[in-house]
Amino acid sequence: MQGLRLLLSAVLLSICAACGSSGGTPPVQDYPPARPRQPERLSLALPGATDPLDWWAGNILSIVPEAVYPDTATAQQAGALAQETNRLRTEAGLSPVTSLPLLNRVAQAHAMDQAIRDYWNHRTPEDLGSRDRIAAAGGEPVTKGGENSAVAYPGETSVELVVLNFSLHPGHRDLFYDPDVRFTGVGIYNFAPSEQVHYVQLLVSF
Repeated sequence: MQGLRLLLSAVLLSICAACGSSGGTPPVQDYPPARPRQPERLSLALPGATDPLDWWAGNILSIVPEAVYPDTATAQQAGALAQETNRLRTEAGLSPVTSLPLLNRVAQAHAMDQAIRDYWNHRTPEDLGSRDRIAAAGGEPVTKGGENSAVAYPGETSVELVVLNFSLHPGHRDLFYDPDVRFTGVGIYNFAPSEQVHYVQLLVSF
């Protein structure tokens, strides 16, 4: 894809795997890292919490700013990702999904956590999945759906291409075109220019 290295993780896979690449430097053996390579970069606000949900809410969700996204450009990208998702779903004869502030916050929290601690996995190092994280944020129990995610180096992709890959790749495609999901949330975060941008898309129903 003209120098793009975009790696996608399917919603039901326990281990993230490279979906494909072309051009550029081949991924190193430990790429993408499923476990944190730099856990010390996360500053814990609530280190003594013993309940995993409380620990995540106090140490991860709490670092998401009130505006959710770090700047206007990222907020616009997140909005464009949701819009492009609905464009493709509508073309396929499906109902559009509605963006929820809570889901945006949960998705952004997971994108930030992965970028800060330098890992890529649907489950946190504390073994919390997307449904656990939504519950920890005060959301209703999820009855359907899950999470798509992608990583790419800055400048190597666009939200339109991320969405296109979600719509084409097995696993991602099943969730992306699930007629029963009604709500979405988007997270986008990059810790440093030399590291990957993390994209997180939640597609769920309550």
